[in-house]
Amino acid sequence: MNNKSSIVHVVSSTRLDHGGPSLSVTQLLDYQRVEGLEGYLLCPDHHDDKTLYAPICARSFPSFQRLFEVVPRESVSAIHIHGIWEPFLHRCVKYAARHRLPHVISPHGMLEPWALTQRKWKKRLAWWLYQGMDLRKAKFLLATAPSEAEQFRKLGLKNPIEVLPNGIEYPESLPARSKSSEEKTALFLSRIHPKKGLPMLAEAWAKLRPEGWRMLVIGPDDHGHQAELALLVAKLGLSSSWKFCGPVYGIAKSQAFVDADLFILPTYSENFGIAVAEALAHQLPVITTDQAPWKGLLEHRCGWWVPANVEGIQGALQQATQQSSDELKSMGQSGRNWVQKEFAWPSITKRLIPIYEKYIP
Repeated sequence: MNNKSSIVHVVSSTRLDHGGPSLSVTQLLDYQRVEGLEGYLLCPDHHDDKTLYAPICARSFPSFQRLFEVVPRESVSAIHIHGIWEPFLHRCVKYAARHRLPHVISPHGMLEPWALTQRKWKKRLAWWLYQGMDLRKAKFLLATAPSEAEQFRKLGLKNPIEVLPNGIEYPESLPARSKSSEEKTALFLSRIHPKKGLPMLAEAWAKLRPEGWRMLVIGPDDHGHQAELALLVAKLGLSSSWKFCGPVYGIAKSQAFVDADLFILPTYSENFGIAVAEALAHQLPVITTDQAPWKGLLEHRCGWWVPANVEGIQGALQQATQQSSDELKSMGQSGRNWVQKEFAWPSITKRLIPIYEKYIP
């Protein structure tokens, strides 16, 4: 890659309620431009409405045709596809191949075992028709954790694989806490989706019923799962200690982290788990499962990494809710220091650019 090269990042949506890649892709693109690598976004639904869509400084286009009306074809070195399965992403790979543009793919957890069990037959058909070929022809595959790279190999993918975690926007300063109640808050902040394991958390909470704690569930409802969860919460007699607040973004999201005392992501499957990194960056200790690549919580003494079952979550909850406020804050500070060193965007982008240069002329 020369100094005039650029990368086109392709994602199917930048809606903030569509999960982590919608935000991480746009942030990656902006931070790469800060490091001197020009780039563009290709996305069929990107809008400037910052309340619903991820903001971006780089130029955005809905199609290659529109892109190359503005950008010289020879200035583009490669396309970076974020996600799989979507027909739009496959069409972009085909277009790139016709124009001899190499492509890179970040599956973003969509090849994880749990994910492959969802709509299994449709995915098997898509793999046979196009997805397996698109992956095999990529210059390299970008995994966010060694466990995701291992899964690529288990699926028979022999391409070069690079491992690099997602980045986050690290807050240099944190807002002041807005709550004055002595009641402590455990926070879940992510999509309200079956894979996030919230029913498992509800059962663990019901068994323990930690005194002086409440559970705050924040995030967009995915296909009606919140209604199912609310029924379970009521059945378990937890309605007085559980609260559903809907999605929050921007400053309100940061405030929600700061006002909490503990973060919980009881997931069944994560290739990374951006919400975990964001919570740590806001000085929150974390409980998550061994189905997320966050074993470092133990090494850095900033959280609990437990089996993805009711007993594992209950055990971590029991330990966490018995900690004093000072002990929780100390754990949170350890996590904040760790995230600043390893997961802030400037560090991630500086490590990714040489990877591009390794494979792309």
